[in-house]
Amino acid sequence: MYEQHFGFDDRPFKLSPEPKFFFSSPHHKKALSYLEYGMSLGEGFIVITGPIGSGKTTIAKNLVAQVDNSIHVVQLVTTNLNPDELLSLVCSKFSIESETLSKGEKIKKIEKALLQLNAAGKRALLIVDEAQNLPAETVEELRMLSNLNVNDQPLIQSFLLGQEELKSIIELPQMEQFRQRIIASCHLKALDKGQTEQYILHRLNQVGWKNHPQIDADIFAPINKVSSGIPRKINILMDRLLLAAYLEEVDTVDEALVATVVEEMNEEVSGSISPRASEPLMKSVVSTALESRDYQDLQRAFSELIATKLETVRQLEKLIENHQNTLAQNGHHGASVSSQEADVPPTKTQSPLTQKHWIASLINTSK
Repeated sequence: MYEQHFGFDDRPFKLSPEPKFFFSSPHHKKALSYLEYGMSLGEGFIVITGPIGSGKTTIAKNLVAQVDNSIHVVQLVTTNLNPDELLSLVCSKFSIESETLSKGEKIKKIEKALLQLNAAGKRALLIVDEAQNLPAETVEELRMLSNLNVNDQPLIQSFLLGQEELKSIIELPQMEQFRQRIIASCHLKALDKGQTEQYILHRLNQVGWKNHPQIDADIFAPINKVSSGIPRKINILMDRLLLAAYLEEVDTVDEALVATVVEEMNEEVSGSISPRASEPLMKSVVSTALESRDYQDLQRAFSELIATKLETVRQLEKLIENHQNTLAQNGHHGASVSSQEADVPPTKTQSPLTQKHWIASLINTSK
């Protein structure tokens, strides 16, 4: 709608990731370099984590756009898959019918497809997006796939992209072998005020922006603050600002327009980009001096830490549940497990998870 009015070739702040809009902030550049380095080695795992909307998928798209025909890229956007479901999904990417196959048969079919690629002078690269959705045992299945090789050369390599919760999964005690296969990892951070300005101008320049509308220099600080420096939130806000400038027939996007649009978005069901209950954050859009930046950074870090801890607890609860099931099954088949052990849920004195590993995992995720 507004792109024709302002003479743009395309919408500059669309949400779908496109390589041409890739912005090379120091963190994003480092992450891309790690991916390129890993791809050149052809082995091991590369793990990229970051907040929702921080640009992980955009990095992957940018990488895929650069690869040559010698690399067969398989991209997965995962849900909560168990190991067998993951293998079925990988099979589908190689056009393998797997509905009636056992787990072992699926692995053999995948290996055959990988050997065919190798014979043609190609190798497979598996990019797993939203990897934080995978249970620990499914992430471990990826490690088992990495064992497939010919002449000691891996037939498949995996890159994992995910939110902060992925770190807590990898740091679980039983993931030691997987951790030893990671050759590089990187955590994307939010953009600061200067990077937010560069990001906005970069995307505008990609669509032929000719200073119409004018962008007031005073908008970058409040945009960075209300969006927490997250690229996706910046895109949402900037898209609405340009639409508002078009509808209101104004030639300058200034701080007053930012304040008006943010207030409107926070009143909408789906458009809010800042916490509804955070009145100081709303006031900071009008006057950035009303709220301490240090407080906001602390609040953001605390929220991310809580999310990480909750995911760790979820994974540990699942392990305890599996342990209970194992005890119950052993007792049912007459193994040397007493009825008391099989019937009573594990306590802090019964399960190592609630003793050493629980605490160690929580401590590790806070580092």
